[in-house]
Amino acid sequence: MSDVRTWMEARQPLAPMDLQPWLQGDLGSGPMSQQIALLARTALDEARAKPGRVRESAFHLLAADALVTYACEAALDEADPSTALRTILLETARAR
Repeated sequence: MSDVRTWMEARQPLAPMDLQPWLQGDLGSGPMSQQIALLARTALDEARAKPGRVRESAFHLLAADALVTYACEAALDEADPSTALRTILLETARAR
């Protein structure tokens, strides 16, 4: 996970919110974009777990949005950006 954290901390401009709470867990050794997309999916699932006007859910949704954006940015650095972007789309849209 330290690679993801290090990569995200190097981004400019910095994230508009503290994403550290969402940078937890073991995501394996897949491509950076896939690891970040999994973090985004987790944040999205947490937002959907408490529907309605719940402030905590709003923060999860904002984190998911930021993480998807970072996943797309990371995908552009991969050997096959098109496939990486498609994987991000499928991972975040997949029903759970």
